[in-house]
Amino acid sequence: MRNHLYLLMAATLLLYLGPLLAGLAGFGWNLVWVFATIFLLWLTVLRPYLWPRTWNAWGQHQAWVTLGTNGAVQLLLVTVLFGIGRGIGGALGFVAPFPPALPVLVSLISIPLSRLVWNPRQDTELDHFLDDAIRQIAHADNPVEQSDLNLARRLIAPLADLPDSADVDEVASHLLALSGHTEDVHIRAALLEVQRAGHASRAQTLALILHSTDGRLIDRIGGDGPTLALAVLPHDPDLIALYARRLTRALDDDPELWGQCPSTDLLQDLVAELNDTAAEAPLCDLIDATNRAQPEDGLA
Repeated sequence: MRNHLYLLMAATLLLYLGPLLAGLAGFGWNLVWVFATIFLLWLTVLRPYLWPRTWNAWGQHQAWVTLGTNGAVQLLLVTVLFGIGRGIGGALGFVAPFPPALPVLVSLISIPLSRLVWNPRQDTELDHFLDDAIRQIAHADNPVEQSDLNLARRLIAPLADLPDSADVDEVASHLLALSGHTEDVHIRAALLEVQRAGHASRAQTLALILHSTDGRLIDRIGGDGPTLALAVLPHDPDLIALYARRLTRALDDDPELWGQCPSTDLLQDLVAELNDTAAEAPLCDLIDATNRAQPEDGLA
């Protein structure tokens, strides 16, 4: 694992070395745009979850804000590195004797090398290492601060790459892996957001079900998480059955969760809608569990 990270660091260094060498060789500032384009290409290949996945998504305002912001950041980094290279050359009275194509190729080769040692579809953990490495290499804070919610959005994005055949255990392992990188409340919010927007993959839907029916997380996060989740879940019998079975177990283990769970009226409406499906019996069990957990005075 350590060797893997070192290789990633070395490949990333090549990306930043290109504009530094170009500045050291005294090349014109027009090359800055070439390197900025290479840096954006690197982001596209190594961090695909930053970008919209469909043409329709590109029609939204936020997609162009993201493109403009990332473009400005990369242009700034390239300009700074180019300037540092020129500054070093000027201080030493030295102009490196190599053709313009060499620095460009040095940066370009970073893309396939980085991709060889890092799979953005699977190694979400390494993305955070990479973010830290970039800040250290550039010796400057990223001018665009990412909020905790933005981080959670990025963390759940790789779930969309899991096949529809991914089972509950596989999705649960992904949730466990990303839970150490941001607060549970932000993961919950990001999962609810993508589900509500209608962009959730089946794996992301499973993740929302697992997250919102975990008794420990329901208690820790607070609010009406299970109710909010049910409100945005598709009325797929198998998915609703999974939700109902898990929430029934959570209520049986901790009746005090009652106040955060869906009302029996809402559940009964679902039973009527999903009559004679795989969800009917689990929903009826959940109604029974909800009634058992309800305080005598009717208050949570």
